[in-house]
Amino acid sequence: MPEPSLRYVIVNLQGEMRTSRTEYLLGRNSRSELRDCRSYRDGDPKQPGAVRFQYGPLRAYIQNRDLHYHFHLDLESRVYTDSRMGCWRAACRVNEDRSPSRLKPKGKPLPPSGRTVHVHTETIDTGERREMFGYTARRVIIRTTHRFSPDNDAQSSDTEADGWYIDPPAAWLAVHPSRPGHAILHLRFDTPVFTDAGPRETGFPMLVTRTHRSSFTDAEGKIRIHTSGDREEITEFSEETLESDLFVPPRDFRRVLRLPGEGPLPLALRMRLRWENLKDTFLAKY
Repeated sequence: MPEPSLRYVIVNLQGEMRTSRTEYLLGRNSRSELRDCRSYRDGDPKQPGAVRFQYGPLRAYIQNRDLHYHFHLDLESRVYTDSRMGCWRAACRVNEDRSPSRLKPKGKPLPPSGRTVHVHTETIDTGERREMFGYTARRVIIRTTHRFSPDNDAQSSDTEADGWYIDPPAAWLAVHPSRPGHAILHLRFDTPVFTDAGPRETGFPMLVTRTHRSSFTDAEGKIRIHTSGDREEITEFSEETLESDLFVPPRDFRRVLRLPGEGPLPLALRMRLRWENLKDTFLAKY
């Protein structure tokens, strides 16, 4: 029986910036294709069209868990880099530990801040249903608030995600299995406390509109609210069987140490990658 496959295109709109990426899943392997996007201002920022966008080359990032390798491809230059899974992370840790800018503080570790961040998530199934790519999608609204104690209104935030979700396809679950618990990005010295209202939504998002409101203190010491938003939509969706060749570099692509336009790699990472390449060459010969 063939392993489950999935190919989809997701389009993101954040302000005037529009980006997209194509995802491929086959068994435990994944591939993402996208172009980086950078914004810059041209002329009076208050005038319409003052913000311009510059898109980079089309690149693919492959995680081949069967081979235990990462591949990063520049599809226009027809070159790629590779590394064993865990190699990049380990080498970066070595580099960070030895970097003067990342030296660990001497003496005892910093104590907890004494603050508690209260994270409350409310999940509401509106009861609305619609068909999307042959699946029945449900509309779910998820509201998340962050509050601190002792009270600090300058760091509170609220997020609302209004989305349509389907039951996860088999290929998605093979790479992204559902896990219990909560994810939060805050200083590690704060103590998080989680509360939930309603069952958590664990489906596959087909269309999600997010609104984020955060507080900050301006130069005059007044607390102001900043509001931002984005929209993500699946525009193509297929579960037709994919070829395994998608998850390795093409034979006519050339392996390089770094892709065009990338900065020099840390010495520890270069040495680690050269050693891995040397081992691969030895094993291939003998």
